[in-house]
Amino acid sequence: MVSKVSLMLVVAAGIAAALHVQVAAQEGRGRGVAAGGTTAGAGRGYPTPEQYAGSKEAQAHVAKAKAIAGSDAKLVARYENTCGPLGPQRPALEAQNAGQKPAPPQPVEPVRIFDNLWYFGFNTVGAWAIQTSDGLILIDALNTVQEAETIIEPSLRKVGLNPADVKYAIVGHGHFDHFGGAPHFQDKHKARIAMSGLDWDLIERPNPNANPAQANRPRPKRDVVVSDGQKITVGDTTITLMVTPGHTVGTLAYLIPVKYRGQPFIVLMLSGANITPDRASLTAFNRALDAAKAAGAQALINGHPGLFGDELGWMDQLRKDPSGPNEFVYTRDQFAKFIDIMKECAASRVVAMGL
Repeated sequence: MVSKVSLMLVVAAGIAAALHVQVAAQEGRGRGVAAGGTTAGAGRGYPTPEQYAGSKEAQAHVAKAKAIAGSDAKLVARYENTCGPLGPQRPALEAQNAGQKPAPPQPVEPVRIFDNLWYFGFNTVGAWAIQTSDGLILIDALNTVQEAETIIEPSLRKVGLNPADVKYAIVGHGHFDHFGGAPHFQDKHKARIAMSGLDWDLIERPNPNANPAQANRPRPKRDVVVSDGQKITVGDTTITLMVTPGHTVGTLAYLIPVKYRGQPFIVLMLSGANITPDRASLTAFNRALDAAKAAGAQALINGHPGLFGDELGWMDQLRKDPSGPNEFVYTRDQFAKFIDIMKECAASRVVAMGL
């Protein structure tokens, strides 16, 4: 009995510490200070509301996006979330922009989104596990080694997956809340860590804005350097990776093959959301979206729930009724239109800045 109580106390302490770190990281991001360097889209790279409303060219793109959405309620919601001077924003940043205090991070129960794809972590930031025929692929690894130990590993075991089976951890961009737990899997389980070359450079440079605790956190050792269009294969699963600079200089987008109710299915993941602060980043973003359309993608995910809709609510619905409606899923025609909406809305912000 004593050993069980002791274990519970250790786990509780770990979660409390993790929450403290998450709050600190979230507050830093809200001020435009990134964990691994300055975010390209934080505090710059957006038009002012006046620029946006006053640009005829920008508003022409907005009108096109609205026309693409038509009367489809799902697409209208995506249009309303995606078009605007700031584009899609994490709920924490939306609250801060409105002068409100963001909701504190809370651990969430792991949830199966597709047959072989799970989400786990927090209500504010998370990681994903893909089950293949020869092990697991992680997408992101939370904020710290401690979170990898107290959040990711228990979540994997809870859904019947073995942390020792993690073959790769692919990091979407070089901010601590995405790569911080990667050293745990690299050191303990000998997993390969993959990141774009530019973001490997980013995390290896000292960040003058980091507090001492953050500056001294372990970073993964440089391993797999991802180039634009690179594929990573584990067993029967091949993920295509594209470099989409904007949120960081080497942010990744992913095309992830999964199964949905037994059928092959393609998921698009945008690690950098819709942040396109200049023409070059807009071109890279559009190229990734075009690749997703060509692949017949039908779902969009990211590392921060709430960015592209009520994703936490959609997850709760799947926990309660795994065989019920899945709001992450679009028809192919719907998702192709959603891609066109994202392209028009991103273009509207760039042209509003006169770029």
